[in-house]
Amino acid sequence: MIDLSGYKRLELTEAEVRRYLAEEEGPYYDRKSLWDRSGPTPKVRDRSTVREEIAEYLAAFANADGGLLILGVEDDGTPTGHNYPEEAILSFLKAPEEKVQAPLHPRVQIITINGHELLLFEIESAPEAVHCKGKCPYRTGDQVVSLPQEVINGLKKTYQLVSFEQRPGPEFVDQDLDLELAKKVFSRTPFQDRTLEENFTRYGLAVRRNGKLIWRNAGILLFGREEQFASYHPRAGVRVFRVEGKERKHGRERNVIEQRFEGPLPKLIDNVRDHIRTLVRKSEKLHDLFFREMPEYPEFAWQEALINAVAHRDYAITTREIEVWIFDDRMEVKSPGGLVEGITLEKLRERKSIHASRNPLIVRVLVDYSLMREEGEGIPRMIEEMENSFLHLPELELTSGDFQVRLRNTPIFEIGSPEWVNFVKGLPITERQRRVLVAKGREGFTNNDYQDLNQSDRDTAYREIQELIEKGIVELSGKGRGAKYHLSLSVSRTVTLVTKRLPRLREHLAVKDFISNANYRTLFNLSRNQARQELKFLCERGYLQLTGERRGAKYQKGPIF
Repeated sequence: MIDLSGYKRLELTEAEVRRYLAEEEGPYYDRKSLWDRSGPTPKVRDRSTVREEIAEYLAAFANADGGLLILGVEDDGTPTGHNYPEEAILSFLKAPEEKVQAPLHPRVQIITINGHELLLFEIESAPEAVHCKGKCPYRTGDQVVSLPQEVINGLKKTYQLVSFEQRPGPEFVDQDLDLELAKKVFSRTPFQDRTLEENFTRYGLAVRRNGKLIWRNAGILLFGREEQFASYHPRAGVRVFRVEGKERKHGRERNVIEQRFEGPLPKLIDNVRDHIRTLVRKSEKLHDLFFREMPEYPEFAWQEALINAVAHRDYAITTREIEVWIFDDRMEVKSPGGLVEGITLEKLRERKSIHASRNPLIVRVLVDYSLMREEGEGIPRMIEEMENSFLHLPELELTSGDFQVRLRNTPIFEIGSPEWVNFVKGLPITERQRRVLVAKGREGFTNNDYQDLNQSDRDTAYREIQELIEKGIVELSGKGRGAKYHLSLSVSRTVTLVTKRLPRLREHLAVKDFISNANYRTLFNLSRNQARQELKFLCERGYLQLTGERRGAKYQKGPIF
């Protein structure tokens, strides 16, 4: 047994460790195998490499909001332990102190799961940036990236100066606490078997001093009773405005209906989300694009905008709430307070995953409760969801010190016939390439068109267009400024077949359950061989499916008809 008396102890239970192993890695948790399986037989990984890795990952957590590293676990969460002697384990325990500047002193634990020994390190956020191997690693989402020291220190300084959530709150007794909500939230975390007080203190929501719990504002915002919430923070809620039309009107022509919501943050998010769902309509324009009824905004996109606003707003601003404005053509979510230092509009628009929060105590609870996903991925995925729905990309703005997300519900182009869209969806290309083909493919497009539709630079557009050429989908015509890309001859013939045949086939199969070769020849005035070739193609593409043989052959609707 290794003596851990000289180290701060972690003391997680076996059940808590098992729950961590069942979770995906995220901004506060990572696991690593201690086995090298690249050769014919597994062997333990090089000690010096493991030491470097421990130092780097703990430095990354310390430079962000803290976190837990578990060694001796495979990517899928299976514990496999290690086969190191005691002196190797002792060298691992010393790595955070010897390999990081300034030295780190994590809480450590050695625990046996399924007969395999695991090594656990938990570190809190450091007051200033720490270095490892001459760099400043930083934890964002489930990745470790390198950031400049001044950026990390800027994030930390901002938090220390304006952190409303860390400050002691007003006098707050058990009667002011929504205990049922707290039990519900903590029941979804790895620490569900601990007492409420243990969880309040572990998450930093309260501290015990002189035998008494001193609450921080974060704890009050998360679990204060709904009926008393306005007395804790007069503007911690959300105002939802439904505007009839595209512009707000006043006086006798007032066209705005307002609904206010307030209460502990987990309930607040659920209540506002349920209300907005009743206001988000179904889009007929998107119906033709996806062949199913679609909300006018992708659900993840508007929910992410709302949850980000609640989690990351500046609660030190007590004069205004979060506002959600829903117009006929757009939704706007306004959050009090600008961006955290180190985060810029440019980085967000470039879809860079950066983990930085004004309210890390609140965020960690919401992440463990599964109301939020891993930090750093929300905005990039919001952009991706809008992009994949052929909608305008989210407009991110700073207005009067507030951060605003604007989502538009109108497609970026006239999408054309369902047959054309479905044909493009079946091509082995990326979503960005599909966007330009759906929008411009039949009339031709330029490099500038590609850039505008995908908000990409010229080099990226050129590279991705070349991929379309290499796959035989488009061809170049003209040179220099007159260069334009058109569908290749083979693709054009296929498109003509699909777009001209399918509308009449739909009419025929709306009356009869099938069509025969003879019916097809008559319908389109074709020879037997021409009909056979076209029917074979339509079956291969999934528009039709063949049943029977020879004279009994019949063609029915296929899976994508």
